[in-house]
Amino acid sequence: MNAYPMRSGNRALLVARLCLAAVFIYSGATKLVGWGDATGEFEALGIPLTPLAVAATVAVQLFGGLALATGWQVRVAALALASFTIFATLIGHPFWRVEGTELQHQLTITLEHLERDVPIEVSVITRWPARMPDV
Repeated sequence: MNAYPMRSGNRALLVARLCLAAVFIYSGATKLVGWGDATGEFEALGIPLTPLAVAATVAVQLFGGLALATGWQVRVAALALASFTIFATLIGHPFWRVEGTELQHQLTITLEHLERDVPIEVSVITRWPARMPDV
């Protein structure tokens, strides 16, 4: 007997989880394929040990996204991706270092990530069953 039948609520969570996974898989794959561009972007942000930082970012995005997509360790993956999103947002959009319209732009991006992306990831952590439902 299945403890988690595939109800409409579970289907919605599955679709949300797959959409979230797609964002991270795409972003990680883009950095992997465009390694030089990613390295340049990280260098421009002043991130030390740039190749290692890019490799870690790609690993988190790809493996976290794939874990979400396949249903393997969903809660751990979502927690890792939520933590990564907070960390990467604050590094990539340092609104406190700029002024004028650039401050507004960077602050808007930061708030969008923190108000939209992190709550979605947290909802995956808190709402997805510890055991995968049968589809």
